[in-house]
Amino acid sequence: MKVQGLFTVFGHVARGLTSELTRLETVSENISNANQIASEGEPLYHRKSVDQRAHRQPFRSFLRDKTLSLRRSDRGHLPGIGERTRWHGEPWPKTKTIEHPNERLIYDPTHPKANAQGYVRTPDINVVQEMMEMITSTRSYEANTTVLNAAKQVAKRTLEL
Repeated sequence: MKVQGLFTVFGHVARGLTSELTRLETVSENISNANQIASEGEPLYHRKSVDQRAHRQPFRSFLRDKTLSLRRSDRGHLPGIGERTRWHGEPWPKTKTIEHPNERLIYDPTHPKANAQGYVRTPDINVVQEMMEMITSTRSYEANTTVLNAAKQVAKRTLEL
């Protein structure tokens, strides 16, 4: 029986959970700073997003890694479970957060932070879009936990045999 195949699922789920958690944190930071107002010369919060493409690997490298893993000795059959630095000989993928330096100018000459033309600088954050992103990320996180629970049940039943 090949034990490594069973534990590979846990590594993929851990990557997915980490990615979605980072996405949720980024979205909540965007929503909490959506109404920030900055006067001229003050730093302004910029909308952030998570680059999901950092987690994808081309099929060719995936196939190459699988053929190399067949040539390993017994030491590599069961890598350390839960390691965040390396998983099956690959570095743990870093989540790339992108900052979008866009801003909106709102005409409000009565505001104390308005510039000479009467405009107030605010971050270009659409709260409805951020809420949609939050719902999508939450659903993906729930799907990953469902896969994790199913894999735990499979492992438990395998040990019962």
